[in-house]
Amino acid sequence: MERYEKRGYLLENFRLFHLRTAEAPGVEMHYHEFCKVLLLVSGGGSYVVEGQRYALRPGDAVLIGSRCVHKPELTADAPYERIIIYIDPEFLRRSSTPDCSLEACFSGGPVLRLKEPQRKRLFDMAAELEKEMSAAKYGHDIASSALLLRLMVQIFRDIRRADAQNPLPVLPENSRVLELMRYLDSHLEEDLNIDALAERF
Repeated sequence: MERYEKRGYLLENFRLFHLRTAEAPGVEMHYHEFCKVLLLVSGGGSYVVEGQRYALRPGDAVLIGSRCVHKPELTADAPYERIIIYIDPEFLRRSSTPDCSLEACFSGGPVLRLKEPQRKRLFDMAAELEKEMSAAKYGHDIASSALLLRLMVQIFRDIRRADAQNPLPVLPENSRVLELMRYLDSHLEEDLNIDALAERF
């Protein structure tokens, strides 16, 4: 992790941001101590997670676990609008049960692609959470926590749906790069160095 910048901080159980920018921000590879849920409203491009690139479409959910290295690589074809939720992993652990580990949402593929009815339900739940958090009515902290947990349970259920899609990483077209990647995957336990790899490939 030392090679990558730790970004952002979280002093509460969770925070929500609804952001819209004309251009995709230039962001370097980084990580957070908290978990991150990103719901892509508009814009396109890809997201790099732990060295793998995933193509994105509007409506996708990106699930980034704590200390997971990532960065967006988005195009400027449309305004980049997203809902981002930062979540304290300890809050997820405290709220989990033996039958439902909420942190497990972040242990599968980082991109969840749903069909329209399920996608709309997820985004509607995020909008309800955003509204509750900004209203500052009596008990809004309790209601917001309940809505967030409901959202996380729904994500977990959607991940387990038979028709849910977890898009695979986009593979490079260059056959030499693919050959190198396959070699690395099958020799992870060995002492690999740049000179030896350069000589081989």
